Amino acid sequence: MNAMMLNLRQIICLLCLLLGGFGVQAQEKARFAVDKQVFNFGSIEEAKGLASHVFTIRNTGDVPLVITRVTASCGCTRPEWTKEPIAVGASGILKVTYNPKGRPGPFYKTITIYSNAEKPRYNLAIKGNVIPKPKVPTFVYPYAIGNLKLHTKEVLYNNLRQNETLGEKISIKNEGKTSLTVELGKLPHFLTADIRPTQLKPGEVGEITFLMDGHAIKHKGRKVLDIPLTVRAVGEKEVVEKIKVAANIIDDFSKLSAREKAKAAAIHISGTLLDFGQVSDKKNMIPFLSSKLTGTVDITNRGKSDLVIYSFTSDDERISISRGKKTIKPGETTTYKVSIRPKTVKVRLEALVNIISNDPNGPVRLLKVTAHK
Repeated sequence: MNAMMLNLRQIICLLCLLLGGFGVQAQEKARFAVDKQVFNFGSIEEAKGLASHVFTIRNTGDVPLVITRVTASCGCTRPEWTKEPIAVGASGILKVTYNPKGRPGPFYKTITIYSNAEKPRYNLAIKGNVIPKPKVPTFVYPYAIGNLKLHTKEVLYNNLRQNETLGEKISIKNEGKTSLTVELGKLPHFLTADIRPTQLKPGEVGEITFLMDGHAIKHKGRKVLDIPLTVRAVGEKEVVEKIKVAANIIDDFSKLSAREKAKAAAIHISGTLLDFGQVSDKKNMIPFLSSKLTGTVDITNRGKSDLVIYSFTSDDERISISRGKKTIKPGETTTYKVSIRPKTVKVRLEALVNIISNDPNGPVRLLKVTAHK
């Protein structure tokens, strides 16, 4: 009996030792520590492309650490990681690359690590702010001077004060098979131009920059210039055409007080559309086409100071204008005559008349002139 009890005790002790050993073995786990749970890129530039950060993962457990897979919350975030088991006490890496293209502004992206660690799923994150790249205009080149293509043949400054200098650009491209040079004709003293490059290789793009100096312009009103542009291509005939440069030179009203504006001139135009309608007459075609059609526009000064009309002009050569008074007293009205010749209207006429005055609340007014066959 005593022998049996002794054997039973030995068996129980042996079982306890075995179970205890299994318990210790069961407690052995892979664990990891990450140097930083959230990485802040700060501000990154979209124009510079991909931005990356490498997280360091250290195995602090008792068995090798195996990363089975890594996922990201956005397709814009690409993870790369150590594929081999990371030994106890050793380190591996997780490289996270963020693509900022088309994603301006702040971002926060999570990355999930799956492994055999005690905590099988672990989240990291990256954040930052994307500075958008400057918008580059996409040009089409509908105009041509020889093999030189231009996105426009008109440089329009709109309003230019006499105390400022403004710049405008024309984008150009060589669509020929040989190199070409670009040259501008003589410019007035208040206008400068810079062509870069002056010689364009086939397929190369460039630009012409115009600077108009209001300080050097003595008279206010509409300025329209036709600047000759010469294109010389290797093996091609020289081509010369004109570039139109236009600006409305106006007073600087920025320093006027509200009281001064209230006492200033105020222009009133009888209408903003002058429609001549149909200008063909099949019954009496010859004398009708040789005649001139005239409409009138009344300008009234509704202000408290003299109204000065600096210019009343149209860039369209089919329109002629008979000027009224240049200086109009308060309460006074003057009449301008606008004429067209029907024979110059081939299909349809749509043109603008620019009226520039010293009215601080509207120094530039537009009159539309229309006619059709």
